[in-house]
Amino acid sequence: MNVTIDIKALCIVLLLIALIIMVVYAILMIRKLMVTLEHTNRILEDVEVVSGIASERSQDVNEIISNISGSVSGISDALKGNQSVVSAIASIAKSVASIKGMMSKEADKAK
Repeated sequence: MNVTIDIKALCIVLLLIALIIMVVYAILMIRKLMVTLEHTNRILEDVEVVSGIASERSQDVNEIISNISGSVSGISDALKGNQSVVSAIASIAKSVASIKGMMSKEADKAK
């Protein structure tokens, strides 16, 4: 029994085998990519939470710094004689209240 295979048929068979192998390989790659995308989505959610916390804290700190700056300028004006002592004490009290408010927010969030 003799079997004759011409070159054209051999090339077609080899191409079909290569195509089947590539399809299987592509399916496996897509499966791994889907797992990677799930992990990436979890990481992005964590980053969103952390950036939200950082933004909130920076706004709190900005408010405190503004109050402290006002207090310092009030004390400076009082020392120069441009402001009353009562007004300077009120500015200091406002700054202390602002710091206390931020600390109580942090304590509430920690619970």
